[in-house]
Amino acid sequence: MSNQNPKPAETTAQTDTEAGTEVPKPTFSDVFGNREAAAFLLAFCLSNAGAMLNRVAVTFLVWNNTGSSALAAASFAISFAPYLGLAQVLGAVVDRYPYRNVMVLCDFLRAALVALLLIPGLPVPIMIVIVFAVATVQPAYTASRTATLAQILKGEELAVAIALSLSASGVAQILGYLGGGLLAAIDPYAALGVNAALFALSGFAILGLVKYRPSVNKREDRRHVLTETADGLRMLRDNRVLRTISFAIWGLFALAAVPEGVAVLWAAHLGQGSATQGAIMATDAAAAIVGLLLFTRFVPPRLRDKLIRPLAFAAPLVLATALFDPPLAGVLAIAIGIGLSTAIMAPMNATLALCIPDGWRGRIVSAVNGGLQLAQGAAIAGVGLVAEFGVPVSYVVGAWGVIGLVIQFLVTRRWPTSEEIEAAKRAAAPPPESKD
Repeated sequence: MSNQNPKPAETTAQTDTEAGTEVPKPTFSDVFGNREAAAFLLAFCLSNAGAMLNRVAVTFLVWNNTGSSALAAASFAISFAPYLGLAQVLGAVVDRYPYRNVMVLCDFLRAALVALLLIPGLPVPIMIVIVFAVATVQPAYTASRTATLAQILKGEELAVAIALSLSASGVAQILGYLGGGLLAAIDPYAALGVNAALFALSGFAILGLVKYRPSVNKREDRRHVLTETADGLRMLRDNRVLRTISFAIWGLFALAAVPEGVAVLWAAHLGQGSATQGAIMATDAAAAIVGLLLFTRFVPPRLRDKLIRPLAFAAPLVLATALFDPPLAGVLAIAIGIGLSTAIMAPMNATLALCIPDGWRGRIVSAVNGGLQLAQGAAIAGVGLVAEFGVPVSYVVGAWGVIGLVIQFLVTRRWPTSEEIEAAKRAAAPPPESKD
């Protein structure tokens, strides 16, 4: 394992404290003024929209060719399968190479794989294998994306960029799903062609506009990939700051994913159809985008960090109101509240990224993302399973909110102090470069 560390990663708050002055908070325009950051966000939007469009187009194509709801659902659900262990191993592989190059390779590889789906008459089992291959690339792309962004920006600028990327992810998801649905209805192969083009454009944008930075992990320091994977999991387990923030992220998403994940059940409970389902999902996503942008732009950095712990209880409190079995207006209000409650994701993700040494981010981010995906899936599946036994979905969601209050209390009761967080950031930073 390499003992080398990343470039200095001091936060704005730390710099302010040392200097005794208040440094202006970076704005969205400051981040977009950084050519690398702007190109990175553009590429991320293209790549993310392509991933969403791919899910819709393939699902529609499988359904259109087979008429099987089970196969259509399988073609969608299989995109989450790589997070069941494979993603963590890929994270160790990602740390061996320059993160920017991994992003480019992932985009080009996905473009080539999606292009294979354009072959007419492709058997459905082969299509699903290709979809799994595309999905397998996603964890490596996500890990290298987070690591690259942490190399481009530091401190408070990183928090702002993460808020923008999370918001852009929501917009890209909505546009990808809507665009994929419209294109797939006209011609699913045209949708897949656009999908492949988006991945390729993203790869070219990263290749041409994002600076090459070599991996800090030297070839001679490498060990078996499974050993390095285990090293990353141990770091996540043993570092209290990383562990606590990861648990908080998992807990928040296990709660926040429920209204969107069971929207179809909630719409049926209200005696409504797919339009209501779409309204619940879109309202949740739109509120999340607004909350992230407003929280990051207008709440001072130091106050944001102090608000993380109390605001962790917002999501379960909002879900608990479902026990009153509200009408559609109330359900939409719950979706808005849940979307807004995810605003604390930006500072949590920024803190997490700054507390991981360069050369370890692939492994740690892959492990955290794997836990996040599993937490969301388990929560949605659990709520759906209980509702399957005849319990009204509103009561199940409300009960999950009450349980969530306990979960968030257990997660946040030993929240690291600001001093512990700053110490973790300094430990992840390298010693100052010597000047000859």
